[in-house]
Amino acid sequence: MKKNLSLLLRLLGPALLIIFLINADLGKLWLTLREAQLWPILLSLALMPPFVIIKSWRWVRLLREMGLTLKLSEACLVYTVGLFYGATTPGQAGDLLKAVYLGERGQPVAPAMLSVVLDRLFDLLIMAALATLGIFALGQLLPSRELQLALVILMGLGLVTLTIFLLARKPREWVLTSVLPRIAPRFTASLERWNDQLRHLSLSPQLIIAVTIASLISATFTFIRLWLLFLALGLDRVPLYVVVGASALVAVLQVLPISIAGVGVRDAVLIAILLPYGYTAEQALTLSGLFLLLNLQHILVGFLFSLRVPLVSGEVKPKVVSGDEG
Repeated sequence: MKKNLSLLLRLLGPALLIIFLINADLGKLWLTLREAQLWPILLSLALMPPFVIIKSWRWVRLLREMGLTLKLSEACLVYTVGLFYGATTPGQAGDLLKAVYLGERGQPVAPAMLSVVLDRLFDLLIMAALATLGIFALGQLLPSRELQLALVILMGLGLVTLTIFLLARKPREWVLTSVLPRIAPRFTASLERWNDQLRHLSLSPQLIIAVTIASLISATFTFIRLWLLFLALGLDRVPLYVVVGASALVAVLQVLPISIAGVGVRDAVLIAILLPYGYTAEQALTLSGLFLLLNLQHILVGFLFSLRVPLVSGEVKPKVVSGDEG
């Protein structure tokens, strides 16, 4: 039974890759690449390593706050594999397998899982703040500017509230020991164990400053990589601040299972920001297709790394022990 489970888990990665490649419009991507300038695309792809390194450092910093240790070099490998699983699963749920990786190596599961959730939350908080620059991008697609503003504010407030409840000790303990046990009494013992594992974690200024700076740096790499794709298609009349705001808005809105004006969130936002600068909806959809290239890079590199560092192996391994690297 254990051998069969281990085999199934090892087949998970290749299965997800095959499903993604079948559903991806690679033919359209190839046609787009033939019409695009090569150097901005190559530079955008080349910026993946620093993007991964700074995100991995942030994750290591969160892990350290929770009493867990992981070398930065190993964190980079695991984070890249997490990008693969996240990009090929609904809602990027596969990203949580990074916590499973730590759990298999003897690390407490609760803080490992929380570190992954917080890692994602800090990205969303930064994007929610920057999305205010791109509110006007939906001007042609939402009924009023007030609705646009309310959408971003509510998302930002929700993320801030959730982050405080996760990091601040008293609200977190109240949820784990009073609220959730009443909702799910069968899991009271597990919730108490999680609370014990997270007891020493608190909202410290040093932690907030460190992860915020790291999040801003990683977001900068993201925006530069996307802006280079604009340049690759000759869409150079769009200012960088518009690219930043629109990209952040897409990142926030894609958390919600919604469609705007009958099309996907990214397509709708790109159409809205390109039309005022004299570009066509077809060019916006071409650019949206080119964004697939970055996802494809993350997926293929992450898949190759997964062959070396499987996040789920079906076997419990010795605990990872390291110094204070990162």
